[in-house]
Amino acid sequence: MGICYSKFIIEVIAQVPSKKFIFTVKLPIHVVWSFMNNRTEVGLLFPGCKNITLLNDTDSLWSVSFSLGFFSRTIEIKGHTTELVEYERIAWTATHENLVTAGTITLRDISRAETEITYYLEGYVVGSFAFMQDIVFAGKFGELTRMYIHNIKKHLEKKAVEAAMKNQYESTEQERIS
Repeated sequence: MGICYSKFIIEVIAQVPSKKFIFTVKLPIHVVWSFMNNRTEVGLLFPGCKNITLLNDTDSLWSVSFSLGFFSRTIEIKGHTTELVEYERIAWTATHENLVTAGTITLRDISRAETEITYYLEGYVVGSFAFMQDIVFAGKFGELTRMYIHNIKKHLEKKAVEAAMKNQYESTEQERIS
């Protein structure tokens, strides 16, 4: 099995680390889409993300700090949006000289006020660090992905509370005027 990336073929020998999360938020799909489609806003919730530079409609550079034990480093990761289906799906790749990741976000309308989000991410270590994939990367990959999903969900839940409070205020204000 191989994955074609640019001019290189990455041989996938072992089970590659991947994570899939499914959760719902009490927000309409257009609000969730607006947030998830904003690479800067959603990207800065990634653990260690310091900056995102948008290069064009599909490409961006992410400056991300991470640590493995005593080893700490900030790296530049190139993000590329590979698919964008409004209110449904976003797919991307993110690459660095030693890392290739691919992911998707799929949205599903549960009701007018609730949206299901499916977040899938997989990653591969390449180059001289490939031997670390099973040993170190899988654990760190899982930890960072769980933290990222937690941050996204928390942010969207905060938006839901703010929207509910705004609706309650507007209803109270409307009743007062009547």
